[in-house]
Amino acid sequence: MNMIIHRIALVLILVLLSVSASPRQRTTSEQEEKIVTSTRLVTVNVVVTDQKGNYALGLKREDFRIYDDGIKQQLSHFSFGADPISLGIVFEVHSSKPETSRAILLALRQLAASLREKDRFFFTAFAKQGSVETEFIPSLDQLLNHLTFVKPGGPSSLYDAIYASAARLRAEPNLRKTLLIVSDGEDHESITSYQRLRDRLRQFDVQVYAIGISDPDKSVTWERRPWAFEDVTKDSGYRPQVLDPDQVKGRAVLDEMSRVSGGATYFPETENEPDLTTLCNQIIVELRQQYTLGFYAMDHRSQRGSHQLKVTVNGANKARPLSLSYRQKYQSETRIGGR
Repeated sequence: MNMIIHRIALVLILVLLSVSASPRQRTTSEQEEKIVTSTRLVTVNVVVTDQKGNYALGLKREDFRIYDDGIKQQLSHFSFGADPISLGIVFEVHSSKPETSRAILLALRQLAASLREKDRFFFTAFAKQGSVETEFIPSLDQLLNHLTFVKPGGPSSLYDAIYASAARLRAEPNLRKTLLIVSDGEDHESITSYQRLRDRLRQFDVQVYAIGISDPDKSVTWERRPWAFEDVTKDSGYRPQVLDPDQVKGRAVLDEMSRVSGGATYFPETENEPDLTTLCNQIIVELRQQYTLGFYAMDHRSQRGSHQLKVTVNGANKARPLSLSYRQKYQSETRIGGR
């Protein structure tokens, strides 16, 4: 009898000990769940050219070095021009300049026709009335009719339109993601700030190219436009014009978005179909001549949102000078402790 009572008492003690220990175990587990440690594939498209501006071809994986905040990374992906591209096109419609809009759409249509079978693209056009998104390049009449007679939704200003398109690009399956913007670069009504847009583009690994188009509402006759002082040491053959302050800002915005993403911005002297088609072809050629590097970044390694990137090529020196164009930063999306 005493032995049975002793065993019952022992069982009760063990149960009490296990119950008292449970809160400590749950607390530790909860603390561990707050620590976010994940990896993310960061991709960097690199254009390598020589002194003459020719693309440097034939480089191999072992020729490249990539650094994240000064720390050398192990390349987990390397390719040259072979990866399919997901291309998003954002076009600002100026209905008061139909001939230019028609030329742009024809040039974009030829660009879309040059894409390969596994490439993907979508087209977003926006105006003050709203925006429209398609899987093809419409004609100007189709576009204007939709914006005039159909109540469009979606963003109606530049930053919001780019932000929405970048979000769609993020969901695309292809590793290489490119955004082509055709606009004057000016924005006055977006909910999205420029800072937020820039950070978002860095998070999504999107490479930006832009074609800067003049705003027809601010165009004036040649006789009335002020002239800037020309550098007489350069035989340019023309005298540059002073731009409107908003136009200067718009051009700077396009330049900065393309620069930080490793792309490029072009400002055509004439906005006709042949010149615009030439620019579109140049962009496609450059996309095919890029080296794509990828590495896995540990998000818990740094709590800072912005990471500095550096890419070098072995053998590049004074005897063999090479120029590298790529995005300089990327943005983290996770934090330690659920912040």
